[in-house]
Amino acid sequence: MKQEKKCQTLASVQPASDFAWNRCVNQHLGMRVAIKQQAVDDAFYQARKLRDELQEATRHVNSSHAAAFDLMGGDEIRAWVEETIAFECKNENLEILIGVAGTTGAGKTSLLNALLGYPELLPSSSTEAATATVCRIAWNHDNTEGHEFRADVKFRSKEAVVKELNDVLTAVKDRKNLRERQFEDEDEHIQAIEEVTDIISKSIRKACAVWGLDENELENEDYTTGSILERNEQILNLLGKETAIYSADLDNFATEVKPYLDSTPTLDGIIAWPLIEEVRIYVKSEILRHGIVLVDLPGLSDMVEDRSAIAEGYYQNLSVTAIVAPAIRAVDEKTGVKLMGNYQELRMQLDGRYNKDSFCVVVSKIDDIDCDAFCKGFREAQQNAELQTETLKIKSVLDRSNQTHKELKTLDRKLKSMRRKTASLKKKIDALKGDGKEPSPRTMKAAQIRLKRTALVKGKAKKLNKRKNLSNFAIQLDRELAALESRRKFRCIGIRNDYIKTRIRTDFARRQRELTRLSTFDKEKYDGSVNVFPVCAVAFRDLLKDKKPMSGFPSKLYTGVPRLRQWLGEAVYVYREEHLDSVLRGLQRLYDGLMSWSDDNSRGKVKFSRGGIKDLLQKCHDKYGDNLEAALARISDEIKTLSPFRNKNQKLASSKPLAIQAASRWVYKYPEDPNSTRKMTWVTYQAILNAHGGPFQSYGEGRPLYDFPLALGIPFLNTLREDWVEFFQVKLPKTEDPLVARASEIWEQYLEEIHSTIRETAPDILPYLKAIHQNLQTILCELCESISSTIKSISEGASRIHPLFIASLRSGLAPIFHQALEIKGKGHFLARQAYIRAALADKSNALFSAGYARMQAAYRRRARSLPGTLQLLARAAVRCVRIQISLLLNNVQAHARTSRSDRAAMYEKVRLQKRVKAGMLAWAAVWRVPSERPRASSVGENAGEGKAEGGLDGGSLEIPKEYVEILGSLDI
Repeated sequence: MKQEKKCQTLASVQPASDFAWNRCVNQHLGMRVAIKQQAVDDAFYQARKLRDELQEATRHVNSSHAAAFDLMGGDEIRAWVEETIAFECKNENLEILIGVAGTTGAGKTSLLNALLGYPELLPSSSTEAATATVCRIAWNHDNTEGHEFRADVKFRSKEAVVKELNDVLTAVKDRKNLRERQFEDEDEHIQAIEEVTDIISKSIRKACAVWGLDENELENEDYTTGSILERNEQILNLLGKETAIYSADLDNFATEVKPYLDSTPTLDGIIAWPLIEEVRIYVKSEILRHGIVLVDLPGLSDMVEDRSAIAEGYYQNLSVTAIVAPAIRAVDEKTGVKLMGNYQELRMQLDGRYNKDSFCVVVSKIDDIDCDAFCKGFREAQQNAELQTETLKIKSVLDRSNQTHKELKTLDRKLKSMRRKTASLKKKIDALKGDGKEPSPRTMKAAQIRLKRTALVKGKAKKLNKRKNLSNFAIQLDRELAALESRRKFRCIGIRNDYIKTRIRTDFARRQRELTRLSTFDKEKYDGSVNVFPVCAVAFRDLLKDKKPMSGFPSKLYTGVPRLRQWLGEAVYVYREEHLDSVLRGLQRLYDGLMSWSDDNSRGKVKFSRGGIKDLLQKCHDKYGDNLEAALARISDEIKTLSPFRNKNQKLASSKPLAIQAASRWVYKYPEDPNSTRKMTWVTYQAILNAHGGPFQSYGEGRPLYDFPLALGIPFLNTLREDWVEFFQVKLPKTEDPLVARASEIWEQYLEEIHSTIRETAPDILPYLKAIHQNLQTILCELCESISSTIKSISEGASRIHPLFIASLRSGLAPIFHQALEIKGKGHFLARQAYIRAALADKSNALFSAGYARMQAAYRRRARSLPGTLQLLARAAVRCVRIQISLLLNNVQAHARTSRSDRAAMYEKVRLQKRVKAGMLAWAAVWRVPSERPRASSVGENAGEGKAEGGLDGGSLEIPKEYVEILGSLDI
């Protein structure tokens, strides 16, 4: 809705043209994006050809031949060429980040492979590599042969690795000392050792894997960080560097990149993944073609400090977030669906992305279901009459199938016995054969045996015929059973998906209701609904590889992947349109300028002093450039007075008790559960303090996550939420309108004065100037687009401001935790807790005030940059007007030259203009009628595919036609 309004506003600034991309303002968003994308592609294709033409023609005409260079319009042509290159780079560098988040084992990697359409691109792994390394996949713009698949692998810095090794060696030393200490309670001694082992096991495994060490070796005091680093100079040389991987073959590429994403050793035998900071992969997958970047995001708690900073940067720039949760886990949750941490949810709310347009839930591994147990133990399944009828039918068919197979086994045993007897009788007959001339007792006995054997053979033939019938019947029953089970699985999955979706949506609506002001402002986006996509990436993978369909998933449609892919493409339409509008406004300006320069209807018609007119107009440019800058500066000064920061003391007072209450839970093993009274051990508490309060994830029972600064800061950030989202999502965007209105008003005065100046000094040129009036209005539209983007960038900058509060808390709490660690001796565990509680009660206001001040300073820096940015935009707009008029004057001016070199230059210019004009007409043609029919569908998918999702998507439980055909052929 908001995007449609913006398009109409900007359309009112610029007069309508007959270009398809400028006429589509009333079309559906998806269709507009498709039309505009085609327009951009067509324009760059035409602009590249024109650019080559212009560069070739002006190659030998440079500034050393001043007259010829000026006659050609060399400065303007160079500027045109440079801008087309800049716009092409801008278009190519578009990145719309889609974060895929979820716990280890949720199926993120399989899902990413399915979305990309490459079933084996990324390795599935349950090791720490899968959770610790940031991996992003973007479109591959490199068309070099052999670079069809690319990856850039960034290694961690030497300083970060040294710090980690130091921590490991210190922890191992502490464990050794712990073993040697005397404990009054041996059980307590054992528990402490086990817990410290759990704490350091992850880091030890990584160190041992990389440096080829045994865990017991690290307890040797001879091992130091320096000696460990010296063990492998090859690894040492990798730290802090980047390596590139190229391949034309997918399998080879996947093999080469695999060691950097899982625990597979490289060809050199190095276990590399603990040393990896980030992996960037570039492939030509349709979903990535227009700027989408898929980011496999680890939880911030899963990473060491240097990786965490990179992941934090991605979290701040996400346009869409997809949370992946396994279906079986979603069903097992008894109290609400906890899809993300409290802070992750809060930051999405603060960033204005906690809505159905920017967030979705992917329910993965929907094939993981025991239909028998589901039908017996799931209430919704028990209440489904069709499912229960199918279950009874399956039992009946299964009983018949078992009975038939049992009869077949019995018959096979009898046939086997008959074959043995037949063979035995044949041997006896052969042994009793006489000379055949006259009867004898031997031949008579042989005849009797032969008769017996003949009867046995006839009996065996009957049984073989019976077996054939039984076998055919068994095959039919097996096919019937397989079809029924597949159909039942399909129905079970659909019922469970519907149940999961209902629970997730109910829970999401409850949480979103807390954003009362936003839901009032934008009821359509904040209506409490959320998109939930049940998928089976494994079934999709098998179908991609032309394997036999998995039971319950007869085609790709029923895996849910195509529908998710389609939604992701639709979710980024608004970002793509904003980008395409910006590029198209600039391209139209370039089109207009070159069109007026090459127009043969105005060439050489009027005699005038181009230099004189340019000097007169320069005064006009300077005057209105200053006016525009001043007006925008005045409004931006008013904007600077707006702030999301208010009622500081009230917020401090209301959040302090909640923060202290949260801190009082730090001594418990499960601090987020208010009903839990189980205390954490002193070993875990010490490890958390050593980690400056966290994030720290225990590898003990339940693997609880501890982050003391975050727990302390969330209550305060919650008090900011309502004012924050209202300011950045409602109030600040509204400041765009007065800026655009004032710019339009001054622009009208500016153009009127240009016309007045020309009318008084060179009236013959006035008709040609009026002809490019719309071109100059295009520059205004481009300016308004830039103003809008500037305001939006400040709103989006909120995602970089509120994390500073937590960062400030971390730095402020660090000395407190450090001082607590200095408390040693008997009873130090309780003494440390008491010290931290007292310090927080005393210093919480100061800590919160410091964080608050840091956020305020960051916002003020962004607000202060607004006038300067708008000033640059105003100057750029005036410069574009000057270039447009210069291109026109260069074409309109008379060419009364006397020198031979000037005549030759004029001849070459006219020839160039004719060629350029032909190219401009071709450009105009594809903008009026696009070269291809645009589709309003998602990337690479049919827009109607989602309708067939049926039961898998939790809608109507219609039986797929594939099942109907199978079951119908069996007369079920």
